[in-house]
Amino acid sequence: MNVGIVGAGLAGLAVAAGLHASGHEVTVYEAQRATGGRMATTEVNGHPVDVGFHVLHTAYPAVHRWLDLDALGLQAMDPSTEVILPSTGTRRLLGDAIRRPSTLLPTLRSVGIRDGFRLFRWRQAAARSDLEAPLDAPSPNIDDGFAARGFGRRLRQQVLAPLFAGITLDAERQERMAFSTFTWGAMAKGQMTMPRDGIGAVPRQLASRLPEGALRTGATVTATTATTVEVDGEVVQHDRVVLATPQHVTAALLGHAPPARERTTTTHVFSCAAPPLSAARLLLNGEFDVDASPVLHVHVPTLLHPRADGQHFVVATLLDERTDAAATLTFLDRWFGSTEGWTHVASTHVPHALPIIPVEHVGRDHLPVDIDGVLVAGDHTTHPSVQGTLRSAERVLDALGVTLPRGPMDLAVTQPPEMMA
Repeated sequence: MNVGIVGAGLAGLAVAAGLHASGHEVTVYEAQRATGGRMATTEVNGHPVDVGFHVLHTAYPAVHRWLDLDALGLQAMDPSTEVILPSTGTRRLLGDAIRRPSTLLPTLRSVGIRDGFRLFRWRQAAARSDLEAPLDAPSPNIDDGFAARGFGRRLRQQVLAPLFAGITLDAERQERMAFSTFTWGAMAKGQMTMPRDGIGAVPRQLASRLPEGALRTGATVTATTATTVEVDGEVVQHDRVVLATPQHVTAALLGHAPPARERTTTTHVFSCAAPPLSAARLLLNGEFDVDASPVLHVHVPTLLHPRADGQHFVVATLLDERTDAAATLTFLDRWFGSTEGWTHVASTHVPHALPIIPVEHVGRDHLPVDIDGVLVAGDHTTHPSVQGTLRSAERVLDALGVTLPRGPMDLAVTQPPEMMA
């Protein structure tokens, strides 16, 4: 079978790797010069810096089927989160007392006994064997869901709101409460990790499974059917076609209406000699406001993967690009008392960073896998996570009758065509 795949992001590369491992012929068309899509890493002063904030959750079952995690050189972030109130400089700790019992008392001082108990009950309920199960039932939006669970106003405003604004890239958190429970379960069951060479190493690993000539980068696809791809004025025939493009691109190619909103993210990266955090954890803005206090959170990735020169990167994440690096540094000066000696080294902006899934949607799958004969993959067809992205690729492979990998070694050996089912 000869399959054309549009898009060399994580979903497209997984589909291609799975097909190739089963002996099928694949061609992957990618409009950009680089593969990986939104899972991208750039280089600053010889050290990798992710485009946007990324972590790889080890609790996701799909990552163990597709990725050689040892080869990625993963380092786990600290399971605790800190919250800062910039108006006073006060910091509070929200710890995982099951993993770090020493954080129990500081956490209870931060959130109170009642909310601490409610967080614990939510953690235990979320950390089920099937992480995606909450998505199968109707749920309210995130803020209404937090109120329904009885969380106090201070916890909701100063901790949960900025945390899940960052996870969903939506200041209004117009995402399903069920999705936040899925994410909370992943944080409880596994670790949030960062690859040694940046998040871009994840799609690069899948791309390395493909044969020479399978990737056509800089190839702009303008139309597709169930069996053809129109690319740079040429119509190429395939047995099947897979669309593994972002939500807005897929909508345009299928002739559907684009999403009404767009979720974006911006990071400003600063270099300094002494990091403002003592551990590799998120520092959340407990007074986050897109206009008055727009820095959502800060982290220091070089606490996990040190730079050769001993300097550190401080990465500030925002939800739009209105606040430039100079203004961001002014805000951070209020956070930390002084940012003297910090230098701006990079900024990134990611448009269409996450798909829009309607709050009223019920189910772990958002779109059918087959739309007018074209097979579709990507997080917008399931839910916005690495788990959702990889499982969307698995849905396509299943529709094509291809055996799914049980682990990354299954992608290393290509069956000869005569052995294909």
